[in-house]
Amino acid sequence: MSQIIDNEQAHSSIKWRQIQTENYRLIFPSTFDSAAIKLASQLPLLRTKSSRDLQKNPKPINLILQGNHLSQNGYVQLAPRKSEFYPVPSSTADNQEWLPNLALHELRHVAQFDKLTGRIKGPFFEQLALALYALNLPAWYFEGDAVQIETIHSAGGRGRLPSWEMPIRANVLSGEKYDFNKYVLGSFKDNVPSHYSIGLFLNTHLTNQYGIESHEKIMEEMRTKLLRPFNFQRAFRNASGLTPAKMFVEMMSEREKFWSENDKLYSTTNEIKTKVSRYPSDYILPQADENDRLYVLKSSPQSVNEIIRIDAEGREYAIAKTGIQITPYFHIRGQQMVWDEYRKDPRFGKQTYNVINILNLQTKKLKTITHKSRYYSPALHPSKNIIAVVEVDRANRSQLVFLNAENGEAVARKAVPKGVHIQQPKFNDTGDKVIVIAVSAEGTNLLEIEAEGTKQRLLFGWGNQQLERPFYVGDDILFKAHFDGRDNIYRVDQRGVTSKLTNARFGAFNASIRSDSLLLFNDYRYNGYKLASQKLTTGTKNFAQQVQPYVQPTIDQISDGDVLPPADSVYQVTRYSPTANMVNFHSLSISSTNFESFDNYIPGVFWLSNDVLNTSQIKLGYEYDPDISKSIYSAEVSYRRYLPVFTARYANRGLVGNAVSSNQPGQVIMYDYRDHHATFDIAIPLSVYRQNTVYSYGLNFGTSYTKRYDVSIALRNFNETIAFPLNYQAYFNRNSMRSRMDLAPRWGQNISLTYRHLPFEQQISGQILSVRTNFYLPGISSNHSVQFRVAAQKSNGRYEGVYDIPMVSGWGNFSSPIVTNTVLVNYRLPLFYPDWSIGSLAYIKRFQGLLFSDFQNVHNSSSPKSFGIGISADFNVFRYVLPDVNVAARLAYINDATATRKVMPTFGLSYTY
Repeated sequence: MSQIIDNEQAHSSIKWRQIQTENYRLIFPSTFDSAAIKLASQLPLLRTKSSRDLQKNPKPINLILQGNHLSQNGYVQLAPRKSEFYPVPSSTADNQEWLPNLALHELRHVAQFDKLTGRIKGPFFEQLALALYALNLPAWYFEGDAVQIETIHSAGGRGRLPSWEMPIRANVLSGEKYDFNKYVLGSFKDNVPSHYSIGLFLNTHLTNQYGIESHEKIMEEMRTKLLRPFNFQRAFRNASGLTPAKMFVEMMSEREKFWSENDKLYSTTNEIKTKVSRYPSDYILPQADENDRLYVLKSSPQSVNEIIRIDAEGREYAIAKTGIQITPYFHIRGQQMVWDEYRKDPRFGKQTYNVINILNLQTKKLKTITHKSRYYSPALHPSKNIIAVVEVDRANRSQLVFLNAENGEAVARKAVPKGVHIQQPKFNDTGDKVIVIAVSAEGTNLLEIEAEGTKQRLLFGWGNQQLERPFYVGDDILFKAHFDGRDNIYRVDQRGVTSKLTNARFGAFNASIRSDSLLLFNDYRYNGYKLASQKLTTGTKNFAQQVQPYVQPTIDQISDGDVLPPADSVYQVTRYSPTANMVNFHSLSISSTNFESFDNYIPGVFWLSNDVLNTSQIKLGYEYDPDISKSIYSAEVSYRRYLPVFTARYANRGLVGNAVSSNQPGQVIMYDYRDHHATFDIAIPLSVYRQNTVYSYGLNFGTSYTKRYDVSIALRNFNETIAFPLNYQAYFNRNSMRSRMDLAPRWGQNISLTYRHLPFEQQISGQILSVRTNFYLPGISSNHSVQFRVAAQKSNGRYEGVYDIPMVSGWGNFSSPIVTNTVLVNYRLPLFYPDWSIGSLAYIKRFQGLLFSDFQNVHNSSSPKSFGIGISADFNVFRYVLPDVNVAARLAYINDATATRKVMPTFGLSYTY
């Protein structure tokens, strides 16, 4: 769950419905009616829980349930004001129901927005409110606050999970002590959890020590002083007596003392040897095949996720790269291996799927056996060619499905009790039973299902344990739980007697059993999930009960016994029309590109409209170019609901030009004029994932009409009208997914073809054809990258001297003939990862190096036209998690006798969100 802004669309075939009340409008696909009505019944209480301590009654808001999007997330935004929930539960383990917990978290963000900047609103100032919110309130605070709210106002929540504090506890007790900036802003080289985790700890320390009312005090002081420098730090200090950085030190000291005192002796396990790395690495889901060969799913910041085999000496053998997974997972049986992967519709980013892959380890043949499916956690039958999966249908109902392993066809389905979502199935040794995790409004449990019969039974009373990876050993079931406040492997027999098998210092996960009854599992360390083994025993039945979570003193301050109500049929479901709601003006902005780029920036103001489903955008703008003292009036409409993206733009522009005097040929005369300039573009942008490869491809078409008038001088051969020049583009890109440390794709092939001409003009003619390519290869070491960029064009007529291809470094500083092709070769490498803090001003994560060489008109000369070196730094400023900033310096040597300067320094600043 995060604060992001998303510009993808749902599929155009969706029929949208709505439930409208005085406080919200719930918008959802027609197949999602029953789940939406249930949520609508819960929203009034969730809204109260999320905002009560801030003493704020949030304004009405649009809530969109993206029921065809399988990514587990959600966000709140302004400009336009809305919140999107991705409501489909997956195989990721939790300690309570997904959707109410998500709603509670996101509604807290709604309350935060309204408390801090709620007086600044549309139709003119929502973007300003969003900017002031982001500038004033740090991400670690508002996300940590929302995680705290989801915890204290429910029986679950991440604040109750031992795994949530485990990475910080492991760092502290292992002597890996990091500063405030590193925990907030992250690291390439060390294991630090996200700012959500440290944000929860700091918010919890704040409210444990100074009361739940601290949140309201901080934001109440801030909201009337939004332009005050260091507004948050001042308000935070006034509420607690400490700056956030000093509270971090105090909180970490308190936690270190508590954890050290409770750092119990842990059981001795045999650590399984793995490759030594200077960076953290995870070797998760250890499983042995029938010959006791060990397979794991490896992840690290240096490489993408990959299933590997490890021998007794720790040597690694690649099996398969897994691509994007909602939950990292695979299962092996005999010579077959299965896993699920996340896929998307080529055009509509919020129409997503989860498919099943099967790999024959003997033939190395990989096959995707389902398509456009919503299947999770495939488990192979012990003897039949059957795979058990969990399916979540379009009504958000969960069921157990048995698939034919050859073709992916469903051969049987098992319904589960209404309101129960199931996860992570596994067959027993004979294949007549399946164990799954059950999650409902009552909490979590283990559910045993007969594969052939109809019987189903719960193994425990309902609770709020985060249960993971159950599997059979004989008639007993092993699983991960945290009954004593720490994640470990447990065993339950058919009588319901539970015993504890492992006693890991930080946490044990992902157990499996080898043929010789050796228990394999993950033992968490400060540098990742490592491999361990121990003999399978009956375990101990005497283990401590759950310890109180760190947030318990805050929970004790509130009175919250309210239970979420059942679905209420009084809510009326009506049709929602995206077309009728496509105009929604919300903000005045000074950027026509949504601040994505400030290249060639011209001061101006734009009135923006976006519908809440991201299908339409309208911009009405005025700009004034101080360089030429001219104004521009513009209007633009973009429509993205269907397969093509349509964009129409009109601009009335003031411009200047140069003309050569007919009487004095050497004299250049400047003139000015205005024009009507209309453009129309059609784009078909497509992209898909296939394992660890991303394919993006598409077609673009555009035309324009220009009418010039009010020319300041009389001109000959001046074309007042340029009617409908046409341009076409086709592109295809194939790039491997990048690891966290990769500077570019490890492998990549990218090609783009562009053609422009003037078929409807009588007085002028011309055409230009260009091809641009980019190829990426791995360098000599991890995360190094070699790039070859080759571009060529052919032009004539009006397009002579116009370039659609990139030029060499330093071009414009030497006399150049007409350029028909360019080549760039560069080598990029990470230099080091310092994690340097410059107070609160900046935090530098990485330095990069660059070597490059540019070639021009290679058919005439193979000598480089320019070459040089570069260095850049990746950093964050003022403890803002976003944007990620890169500042670069390059030194180019121009290898041309006509160069005005041989050495050309350039500097760059870029940022990404």
